[in-house]
Amino acid sequence: MIATLTGNVVETGGESCIIEVNGVGYQVFLPLPALETLSRTTEPVKIHVHFHLREDNASLFGFLTTEDKGIFEKVIGVTGIGPKTALAILSGLSGESFREAVENEDHRALTAISGVGLKTAQRLVLELKGKLGPINRSGTDNLKSTSRYRNVTEDAVDALVALGYPHKEAMAAVDAVYRQDSGLTTPEMVRLALRNLGRK
Repeated sequence: MIATLTGNVVETGGESCIIEVNGVGYQVFLPLPALETLSRTTEPVKIHVHFHLREDNASLFGFLTTEDKGIFEKVIGVTGIGPKTALAILSGLSGESFREAVENEDHRALTAISGVGLKTAQRLVLELKGKLGPINRSGTDNLKSTSRYRNVTEDAVDALVALGYPHKEAMAAVDAVYRQDSGLTTPEMVRLALRNLGRK
């Protein structure tokens, strides 16, 4: 069973990257914020890996933290939710924000994630509430309460909607970019969000 991979990122694209370990390249699927981080690094990286085996396919899903890996593994245990949907959830919300949305039964936040409808959001709350650990309200993931978050992200979302993207997808892409770097200007945020949207 593969639990971690340590090596160099030699290629990124779509929803995955290639990590070379001792001359062997492994394709690893990651949340978009993690993929964006890895695309900018030139140093060896350590990825926490979930090995997903089906009858006709084996895939590696990678995470920068054990917390995100743990949340991913709980999400794929929810009835009817597969690894690609779980990955989309961690692309749209940080682990802490997802935990808070589930505990607060915030269906609106959950359905803002690409690929998550109301029934899926309700199922996530029903099966995961109380099982994801305590909410860390002192951390930097509680970003939606800040005025800067609202001002910058709303402008970026409006720009993406004007370009023809659905509001739901635009909001998820902008949120992922903001969590990666909250100091970006609106044009920079739009540019990176467009890059993420282009990978879908």
